[in-house]
Amino acid sequence: MQQPLFPDHLAPVDAVDEHYDPYEELREPARSLASEYVIDEDEAFRAILAFGSESGARRILRQRWWMGEVELRETEVE
Repeated sequence: MQQPLFPDHLAPVDAVDEHYDPYEELREPARSLASEYVIDEDEAFRAILAFGSESGARRILRQRWWMGEVELRETEVE
């Protein structure tokens, strides 16, 4: 059997935190966009990732709204 070049790197990876979400700070803006436009949170989240920020995603969603591709949610006036 061939010996590994770096045997110390074969140790089990116990340092990985499975509960850590590196995108947690982007999930709230995604919920906000999903509540404003008729899209699901995943689509809003992907838009934020694709366009680099909430404002970039909002700009594209506004453009898609003008083109009739997405709808705005009705807001209730009290």
